[in-house]
Amino acid sequence: MKIELKNIKFMFNLVKNIKMSEQISPNQEIKKTHPIKSFFKKVLFFFSTLFFITVLGAIFYFNSTAEKGFSAGVLVNFSEKGLIFKTYEGTLNVGSMSTATGNSIANNTWTFSVKEEDVIAKMNEIMKGSNKNVNLHYVEKRGNFFWQGETNRFVDSVNLVP
Repeated sequence: MKIELKNIKFMFNLVKNIKMSEQISPNQEIKKTHPIKSFFKKVLFFFSTLFFITVLGAIFYFNSTAEKGFSAGVLVNFSEKGLIFKTYEGTLNVGSMSTATGNSIANNTWTFSVKEEDVIAKMNEIMKGSNKNVNLHYVEKRGNFFWQGETNRFVDSVNLVP
């Protein structure tokens, strides 16, 4: 038992001596960063954090869904637009309504964008045919990036109505 206590005391003294040797003596100079460097590091950290939070907020905002649903009507137009960023845009005539004054009829059109290749192929096939009555399932986003399309409504499936 006495030997173990001596060993433990020896270990504590050893650790104490190591810690004392690591301490800075009064003759040693402490390296400090220049105040301007320290300031610019803080400014850089602040702006990089602000940029990171802004990017995350934009991604969250543009990927959030505002509405999901179906829209039915006659497919009027479907085309590829853009020089660099090619997007597919379409117009659907969802019906007409008569105005209160006179006998003129106003068309009610609904614009949309398409991102998926299989939906684009099906839309092109429908535009070649004679029956253009369709039922579209869409997801409306709160916003979109400029390369995704001109509208916030993105069609993800299309069915031909007989």
